[in-house]
Amino acid sequence: MILKLNRTLGRVRRRFRKDEDGATAVEFAFVGAPFLFLMMATFETGLTLFSEYAVQSATTSASRLIRTGQAHSGGFSKAEFQNQLCAKLPAMLDCGKIYINVEVRNNFADASNRTDASDGGELSDGVINGAAYDIGNAGDIVIVETFYEWNLFTPNLMQLLNIKGTGAPAPNWLANHGEDKHLVRGVAVFRNEPFD
Repeated sequence: MILKLNRTLGRVRRRFRKDEDGATAVEFAFVGAPFLFLMMATFETGLTLFSEYAVQSATTSASRLIRTGQAHSGGFSKAEFQNQLCAKLPAMLDCGKIYINVEVRNNFADASNRTDASDGGELSDGVINGAAYDIGNAGDIVIVETFYEWNLFTPNLMQLLNIKGTGAPAPNWLANHGEDKHLVRGVAVFRNEPFD
């Protein structure tokens, strides 16, 4: 009886060793989830970095209108300056979500004090309703700040990277503005040219 059971189990083992029909599916189950996570993280990071580059580039380019006196001589309002900025943004960024703060500063050291834009994961009221627009005169030091809320496509992606055992989560640099947004900031500091 034991010998017969041993032979039967031997045949079953040999059959399992020879049968490789589901091997690819099992291997993909081990490799697939980390691969998809890595691909989504790479895609999300790339889009976020592109949005930062696009906002900074548009801010630098539009600020040149202030620096050279074109905005001053043209009498640009805040809305007209924002239109000039939006013309330089790629179509994938919603111009209605960009906020501008333009201020004259006393010196370049004072220009290092930037606007506090984030208030508990939302844009601060000072950015939305109280942002300044003072392009100054010839020779003035001006800081131009732009703020854009980039919505993440995979908002909880970085939550998976929490450091276990330390009691503190990993720094979530991708979602730096609430749970599902990245605050993109463009800054240009310059002295206006003598355009008078």
